[in-house]
Amino acid sequence: MEFCPKCDSLLHITKDKKSGKPLLKCPDCEYVESNEKVAESYIISDEISHTEKDIIEMIEVREEDHVLSSDIREELTEQFRESIESFEF
Repeated sequence: MEFCPKCDSLLHITKDKKSGKPLLKCPDCEYVESNEKVAESYIISDEISHTEKDIIEMIEVREEDHVLSSDIREELTEQFRESIESFEF
């Protein structure tokens, strides 16, 4: 672990956008150090492994499955009106 000489925060390993070389960067004061010996000892990896438990199954829902028939809509509207009328303020 390396610490920032300016503010003593933990330096994070990042890649230089232009050269792709590893850098140590302070998240607080933006101090940057290009110490290749130290940076090479860190491994930057973007690979994420998932277990079967992590995988989410996507289900497509059609819009027409959510449309109420006119009979059901009228019945629900009537029930709502009745409940509002019986409600005391």
